[in-house]
Amino acid sequence: MTCIVGALLPALLFLGSCSGIHQAREATPTGFLEDYSQLSPGDSGQALLTYTNPRTNFSQYSQIMLDPIRVYPGQGDSELASLPPDDLLKLVNYFDATLRETLSEQFVFTNAAGPNTMRVRVAITEGESANVPIDLVSSVMPIGMALSSLKSLATGSAAAVGSIGVEFEALDAWTGERLAASVDKQVGDKFTGKFDKFNEWRTAQEAFDHWAEQLNDRLLVLRRNGSPSMP
Repeated sequence: MTCIVGALLPALLFLGSCSGIHQAREATPTGFLEDYSQLSPGDSGQALLTYTNPRTNFSQYSQIMLDPIRVYPGQGDSELASLPPDDLLKLVNYFDATLRETLSEQFVFTNAAGPNTMRVRVAITEGESANVPIDLVSSVMPIGMALSSLKSLATGSAAAVGSIGVEFEALDAWTGERLAASVDKQVGDKFTGKFDKFNEWRTAQEAFDHWAEQLNDRLLVLRRNGSPSMP
């Protein structure tokens, strides 16, 4: 995971391009976040749709409670909906492990809601696709195993994932107040030097690495500033 660009927690999350992916022009909300009324188009270097609570002092948060990552396509036809459940599970487990590995640099992970704890909700989506929500969430497994499981998928056995979307929400785990939310989508480039261009899963891998780094970097800035001031 080497590509560092802009943000997950609204400006936090998602943007710019890494070596083999770039941000899509638009992403259609799927319903995972339920309330999209606060979100607005992000500026350059931000998520496609983004929100940061102007009242939040991010410096108070030292712990993260990460909900199981979901696969949540919207309405229509979806590549995700056609993938075998075992392959989908490898996708969500990889993303879960990547987030935990990256965010553990500055946060303690907890399973209990409490003061100074941020609850993070994440769904893997495809903005313009999908059928119905897929009842599949990430499972608890060692980070190393989760990271290697996606990379070990054989190519040619499933539909290629050439684009991938995410919906994100951070809540105060104690009060339930929304702190931030984002919607973004990344598209695979024709050529990439990071992962084998013939690897069907490279777009998902790079997008997950990208978003985890953006979230970590942006949260570091917000915690230092104590406020959600956007660059």
